[in-house]
Amino acid sequence: MKNLKIAIVATLTLVFGVSSCIKHEVIPAPVPMVDLSCHFIGTVNGTTVELTENVLGYYCTTSKAKILLPSPSLSSASYFSQMLSSSTPVSAKIALGSVMWDAATAIDPDVAAFNAFHGSNLTPNFSTLGATGFEFSYRDGTGVTWTSKSNSVNFQDVTFSSIVQESDTSGDYSKFKCNFECYVYHTDAVTLVLDSIHVQGAQYEAWFKR
Repeated sequence: MKNLKIAIVATLTLVFGVSSCIKHEVIPAPVPMVDLSCHFIGTVNGTTVELTENVLGYYCTTSKAKILLPSPSLSSASYFSQMLSSSTPVSAKIALGSVMWDAATAIDPDVAAFNAFHGSNLTPNFSTLGATGFEFSYRDGTGVTWTSKSNSVNFQDVTFSSIVQESDTSGDYSKFKCNFECYVYHTDAVTLVLDSIHVQGAQYEAWFKR
């Protein structure tokens, strides 16, 4: 009996000793990521055009253009969002600017200025290259790019809505829906003739990145 007790104690000691040496895997907490999605639909020159994320390879890419000036002059930034695909030339692109800030304090506007600009600029004017307002560019199936004009004599209108500002480890984003109507223009490189097409009932849903 005594030997049996000794054997049991030895066995338990061995079991607990081995289990105490097992290293448990530490699984890090999930990192929250901003949910980003993009979609464009509109009637372009009488034909419905729809670009859907992950269909025919479509995705959204963003960029910005900055004009940096020495303080005390304010610098400016315009933001661009484009839906495009490597498998087809058709694309849609919008621009919106400009956020003003002192570049002596930071290379980019801070989050507060970025958010305030997009949250309050709901019905911007049309502007060349989005320098002081909104611009829409459309690339057709032949690779020709058509662009809105700030001084168009034709009706044009744009409204931003559903604006949500979110951030994660990859950056700061302004998510939005944009409804607009306008004419877009292209000048033939040979004949120098200016032509236009009508964009109606357009909605662009995507984001800008700070």
